Amino acid sequence: MKKKEGGRRKEERTISEFETFFWVILGGATVGLVFDSYRSFRSWQHWGQILTFIGDVIFSLVAMGILFYFFEKANALDFRFYTIWGSLLGLLVYLRILSRFTLRCFFGLYRFISFLAKLIHRSIRIPVRGLRLIMRPPYALLSWLGLLLYRIGEVILLERIRHVQRRLKDWWKGLLPPRTNG
Repeated sequence: MKKKEGGRRKEERTISEFETFFWVILGGATVGLVFDSYRSFRSWQHWGQILTFIGDVIFSLVAMGILFYFFEKANALDFRFYTIWGSLLGLLVYLRILSRFTLRCFFGLYRFISFLAKLIHRSIRIPVRGLRLIMRPPYALLSWLGLLLYRIGEVILLERIRHVQRRLKDWWKGLLPPRTNG
């Protein structure tokens, strides 16, 4: 449909009911996919009650954003009864047909990520172990040398400290009056 405005032609895009219903069903299926990714990640990480509650709130906000996007794409946020039913139908179709397959894929992806993380962790630990092995003799030598210097300093300084301590006690006793048994 073309309208003429001020000498210019402006095209308006009309959307069919079938296309609207398709976008609404796709929105429901997308919410199902996001729900499966969230549910599988939550199960994989073994979240507690508090994190689960926070995650559920965040998922609800994300699902609302997804539905908002698809409802806007379908019919410019003109809410009709069939948009709600269509999104529920899309969610139900997704959960019945594709959910098991996508959950397996997500858990496989998580296992792969875990494998890669362990591989990276091991590859980092190898140089650290080598460095620890290389640094063990110098560390032992420095430790022994430090202990030796401590003991030498203790012998040299301890006698002087004890001598000063005795002199201070004698000086202090000299300041105090003699005791009388009375």
